[in-house]
Amino acid sequence: MLALRILAAACAIAVIFALLGYALSRDPRWLRLAGYAFKGGVALAATIGLLMLMRRLLG
Repeated sequence: MLALRILAAACAIAVIFALLGYALSRDPRWLRLAGYAFKGGVALAATIGLLMLMRRLLG
């Protein structure tokens, strides 16, 4: 569970750095990276939510 939270935080940091990179260089590849990191973060958040829901329902 802790590992998933650390990965979600890493995704958030990657989004921030990608948006800063885009702001400095205006290269659209930074936006693509931010999009991938955002999607990964949303998937991890959904996984964490499902795990917490299952823990509450089963235990």
